[in-house]
Amino acid sequence: MTRKAQCCCGACVVEVSSEPALHGVCNCNNCKKRTGSAFGISAYFWAEDVRVVSDNTAIYALSNDHGKQERHFCRNCGTTLYWQVEIFAGMTGVAGGCFAEDPLPDPTFYAMLDNKCAWVSFSEQMKAGLKPEDIPTKN
Repeated sequence: MTRKAQCCCGACVVEVSSEPALHGVCNCNNCKKRTGSAFGISAYFWAEDVRVVSDNTAIYALSNDHGKQERHFCRNCGTTLYWQVEIFAGMTGVAGGCFAEDPLPDPTFYAMLDNKCAWVSFSEQMKAGLKPEDIPTKN
């Protein structure tokens, strides 16, 4: 199955040809600031399963507790569409909300509970936390 994610104005589009290797909700301050919301929905795909269809992005590079990051955001509307993070080597993260017209399955975990807003709650089916051993490796 191929899904399409795009920014608000439609100038930047990526397609993914697989289900996410990781799909979760992150409550860290980094994701809150990236989204301007109480959390970020992040879907990580193996890099070879992500194809940039239309790219009008600029890159914001940073380093934090998760290592080096490169965020690709639309030059027109500012939407952060996709990124690479050092701790998720070989994967490309795509903003879950950017699949608005072609939704992903339900997230399977939530992370960074210490930063969770008190009013946020998650489904009992979701796994709490993400440990290093939970990060898949490509065989």
